[in-house]
Amino acid sequence: MDPCLDLYYPNHEVNARTLLLDYFSQHVPYSIFKETTVNMMRCFYKVFSSGLVSGETLIDLSVGPAIVHLLSVCEFLEEISILKFSDGAIRELELWRHKDPEAFVWTHTLKLFMELKEMSRDGWQDAEEMLRRKVKRVVPCDFSKDNPTNPFALPRADCVTCVWGLEMLSRDNDEFRITLRKTSNLIKLGGHLVIYANINASYFMVGDCKYHLLNLDDSFLRQTLIDEGFAIVHHENLEREACTDRLDHVQMSFVVARKVMEP
Repeated sequence: MDPCLDLYYPNHEVNARTLLLDYFSQHVPYSIFKETTVNMMRCFYKVFSSGLVSGETLIDLSVGPAIVHLLSVCEFLEEISILKFSDGAIRELELWRHKDPEAFVWTHTLKLFMELKEMSRDGWQDAEEMLRRKVKRVVPCDFSKDNPTNPFALPRADCVTCVWGLEMLSRDNDEFRITLRKTSNLIKLGGHLVIYANINASYFMVGDCKYHLLNLDDSFLRQTLIDEGFAIVHHENLEREACTDRLDHVQMSFVVARKVMEP
């Protein structure tokens, strides 16, 4: 890891509310919001609404307390479990789940999602309530352990979603392979892993703090998935649109991979 980057998530906790304000608020520059919200909603909704990914249970392994991608897919599932690396992210999600007045407000994103579905914006509250009902648990996890959810026993899921998770948990390519293998253990054989990843990045900023990102190459990502027993069924690259120096990725990669072998 670059010695000038002394913060590594999750060992150094990210301020969860600041992360939401810096990347998911309606007040951030639109170029950032388009990548973190608009493009992501379109990608996830497209593959789930098409039937390419199906099942009843989903485990989410993503950065911070963002719910954008889960909002996009919850109508196609029955039960969602969320894994979080930090207490701050768990607190933010629980504030939202329990409708606490201090919770981050997702109204703008919810209304945009209704537009994406070509439905009336007035239905945004129903969409949010559906997601709340389907999130059954928020569980702390630690990927330095052989079983990241220990001591909680979590059944394998039909699908795992991962937004900016693997590249933040991994300090080098070898650790990425190990993390991917542990992620695979959360998925049923025949189930899917859906990844929205930063490509060729080295850091991201939250407030004034700079955090490490694995410089993940798109070809390495795809080959490692294959090596670990996945078959890629959908792949697209989205060119960088964010006009900011708060993160330095070159593009985003959206990959859907079916688990065809045990690791």
